[in-house]
Amino acid sequence: MTDAQLALDGDTDVVIRRRFSHPPERVWRALTEPALIRQWLSPDLTDCRIDARPGGSFRYDWPEFFFSGPIHEAHAPQHMVHVEHFNGDTSRGPTVTTTLTADGSGTRMTVVMRYQDAAARATAIEQGFTDGIAEVYGRIEQVGFAA
Repeated sequence: MTDAQLALDGDTDVVIRRRFSHPPERVWRALTEPALIRQWLSPDLTDCRIDARPGGSFRYDWPEFFFSGPIHEAHAPQHMVHVEHFNGDTSRGPTVTTTLTADGSGTRMTVVMRYQDAAARATAIEQGFTDGIAEVYGRIEQVGFAA
């Protein structure tokens, strides 16, 4: 599995699975270091901040919108739980659990995006929040890791 696999689970979850050739430590860095996030998430980011520890937060800004939220758990390089708010709307947004597992010389990543209810998940999908996931996560393979 080198392409992201997206599945709906139950009424509320979107599950993304992907294997990377990089070890968990590098994938963790790609997910938590702003300079690396900018390389794979979007060339259009105008701001990228993350404090990847329990009690920390993140914010990713594009010209027209932003995602932000608190980080509830962070256990480098295996596990992070955060809440993802769209444009500062703290009344909704999924709880996102990311798990990285060593798989030979690479990493298996599982991301579970848990929405409050089926309607919230359906709205997120209709608004395109799951569009392009395979392409976006695929760019992690191309990240340039400095020593």
